[in-house]
Amino acid sequence: MTPRDLAENIVVKIADEIEVDVSTRAWRVSYHDAIPTSLKTVIEGVEIPYLDMQTLIKSKSTEREQDKVDIQRLRSLAQSE
Repeated sequence: MTPRDLAENIVVKIADEIEVDVSTRAWRVSYHDAIPTSLKTVIEGVEIPYLDMQTLIKSKSTEREQDKVDIQRLRSLAQSE
């Protein structure tokens, strides 16, 4: 994956042992909007930002049925924390 891949595509799929979507925009949520509340982890010395729960739920606020199911599951997970 190169910076050009991200510049030219909203979503880049990486499929290896697990499948990961790397995106600069998730519906109404842009990278710029998400980064201030993002969480971070370090894997093998590389810092990786990821969405906080509230922003992840916001990114799933669409009319897609799968996103509606995802939101219910995410809210359930958030309540159990």
